[in-house]
Amino acid sequence: MKSTRIIALALLTSSALLGSSGLALADSTPSATSTPSTYQMQLAAYKVALVQYQVANVTNDINYRTAMNKYKAAWKSTMDSYETSWQATLATYQVARAAWQAKLDALQAARVATLANADAAFLAATAGNPSSAALTAALNAYWGAPKLANATYKSAVATLGNGPLRPIKPAGPTKPVAPVKPADPTRPVAPHKN
Repeated sequence: MKSTRIIALALLTSSALLGSSGLALADSTPSATSTPSTYQMQLAAYKVALVQYQVANVTNDINYRTAMNKYKAAWKSTMDSYETSWQATLATYQVARAAWQAKLDALQAARVATLANADAAFLAATAGNPSSAALTAALNAYWGAPKLANATYKSAVATLGNGPLRPIKPAGPTKPVAPVKPADPTRPVAPHKN
């Protein structure tokens, strides 16, 4: 009886070993009928679409940023050119105005000097005890001097002219329309497992 138990135990052990190795062999070989499920195919397609979406989104951002940088640089260049031109025009005016003002200042200084000479001549003529005729002549000369100085000054100013007119700043350039940010691509929808 003991030998029957040993044989039965040996058969059970060998069959268990053969069965488990057969299962291991069966698990390691792919089944010819194994195909991915619909969900797995949808998930794989979703992952590809998601990467394409992300690439499109980044590409849009880069292209928009590049367009905005070009737009800003072009606008800055246009405004710099406009301001440089205006400053050159203004500088030309300021030089002409300064030259005109120097001539006007010289005419005003000559008038003031003529009046100061008339004042000095009057004071010299009336000093001491001059005669009535000398006082009358001094008064007539004094009253005539400003009239002559003013007439001479006005004539010289008329010849000089009004001076250069300050230029009017021209209207600035029209700002172009900024590039429009492209619409974001449509984000793919993840599949749902049934």
